Amino acid sequence: LAQGFHCSNSAPTLEHRRSPSVSAMVQRLAYRRHSRYNTKSNKVRLLRTPGGRLTSLVVKKKAKGPACGDCGKRIIGVPALRPQEYRRLKKR
Repeated sequence: LAQGFHCSNSAPTLEHRRSPSVSAMVQRLAYRRHSRYNTKSNKVRLLRTPGGRLTSLVVKKKAKGPACGDCGKRIIGVPALRPQEYRRLKKR
């Protein structure tokens, strides 16, 4: 070996070559349903599967619940659900 030339410095390791921005990049996801735009009815959140992949999970809309017709306040004792979920609710 020549003087001043060491084997450990001749070939940079993978840690030296990798920049911090490359390791922080995020996998992009496409919408699987509805429109391609970020609308009120098309909200998604990222979900990491047990296999380590990122998928999109469609988020349901938040319900306001029934309100009084006169004063506009929420009715006590009736849960705030989406219209279809009231079908599965116990009536008594």
